[in-house]
Amino acid sequence: MSLHRGLGDLSERIALANAKPVLDSGGYVLVVLNRALRGDDNPVLDGAIAHAHHLNLPLLVYSELDETWPYASDRLFYFALGAFRELAKTLAKKGIVCIQQLKKIGDKPVLPLLIDRAAVIYTDQDYTHWDKAKIQTWIDSAQQSVFFVDASRLVPTSQLPQKLRTTPAFRKAHGALREKYVSLRCATNEALAEYRLPSLDPSELPTGNFATHTDADLTQLISQCDINHDIPISIEHPPTQAELQQRINRLKTDILSRYKWIRNNAALEHSTSQLSPYLHFGMLSPHQLLHEIESSDVPKTYTWKFRDEFLTWREWSHHQAFHNPAIHTFDGLSNSAKKTLLAHADDNRPELRTKEQILYGETPDPTWNAAQKEWLHTGWLHNNLRMYWSKQLLRFTDSPQSAWDMACYINDYISLDGRDPATYASMQWAFGNAKPGYSEKEIYGWVAPKSDRAILKRKGMKEWIEARQ
Repeated sequence: MSLHRGLGDLSERIALANAKPVLDSGGYVLVVLNRALRGDDNPVLDGAIAHAHHLNLPLLVYSELDETWPYASDRLFYFALGAFRELAKTLAKKGIVCIQQLKKIGDKPVLPLLIDRAAVIYTDQDYTHWDKAKIQTWIDSAQQSVFFVDASRLVPTSQLPQKLRTTPAFRKAHGALREKYVSLRCATNEALAEYRLPSLDPSELPTGNFATHTDADLTQLISQCDINHDIPISIEHPPTQAELQQRINRLKTDILSRYKWIRNNAALEHSTSQLSPYLHFGMLSPHQLLHEIESSDVPKTYTWKFRDEFLTWREWSHHQAFHNPAIHTFDGLSNSAKKTLLAHADDNRPELRTKEQILYGETPDPTWNAAQKEWLHTGWLHNNLRMYWSKQLLRFTDSPQSAWDMACYINDYISLDGRDPATYASMQWAFGNAKPGYSEKEIYGWVAPKSDRAILKRKGMKEWIEARQ
């Protein structure tokens, strides 16, 4: 859009989502944040601020959490509301009005009222199926322009070549653009620093956000929701900026310099950053994280592996989700993976277990059980164990489709960073979207299996597994 040209990276991150005009009668620019739940370094806010400045209108930010959200649980609601709270506090410091709704069945929806009074709307572009469907419902009814903003990736997906086929090809294309978008993001921040918007009179608008809610307040609200209360809040991963900053500090001081050598050992207390829940809910931007890495005292020769995991593999998963909307389904697997798995669908499976036995880690595999119990209890699982975890589901279920459905169920249901392009792409890898195995095997066909031999050789892992039996 012309008004964003010259404002850093905005013109390359923003796309029109519908064919409607800007409404002269609108009283503000509305921002609907779904998963970009942060008040700083947020291109959605930046694009809206630039447009509000152009129209001489105030800004209004809205987010909602709905009881009917698939797989809604105490765990996911608490983390999401915690992210809402941090967002509302940051926006309050900036003087931006923020409305947030915990929408229960039967409640009058707030969003349609806010849309009716908006001149134009900005929202974050998400590639996962549920978020896309939810966003599309209100976009279809909007009478004014709605703009999508790519806020979850360092390099906007639209600026990459179409359908890159391999990780090396993606790494090369993405790597060539990283410095450009770091520079452009800085230019955006500088350009908008002097913008001042009119104040919004909220007297005729719905009010309320979670800025002043305590942990106990959030817990009480969640207990009154008609959601699944069997998946408890994760005390190990609190949704606060203080905890996020502590993890970033630990990454810089204790993890980056050793990451290449410690990253595969789940028994080490701090072998990974454990930032994925905060990236998933948008509490942390990729630009912020990259800046923290680059500003550390650790030489790039040591940080390369972490940057590659964070930028290449994470953003490639988003690229795949963009070009494969069925990434969350068994049908979304590659044809070769589906063909070989289905060819072995009738193979004998002597280790079959029920859905409940799988969910609660009651299988013949102690390593798998320990990983599943850790995930069920905390909402987060070490990535190296996830690779092993995904592969074994083919042993415990009655068909490859059932194995995929179970993987998605657990990922979507209990994982704080589930329902995400990165987690779906990881499971696709486990189900055969990778190099074929060295030989054809029962159940797996040409999908490479994975044993726990290397896992058990790592220092402390046998004890880690035994502690979770």
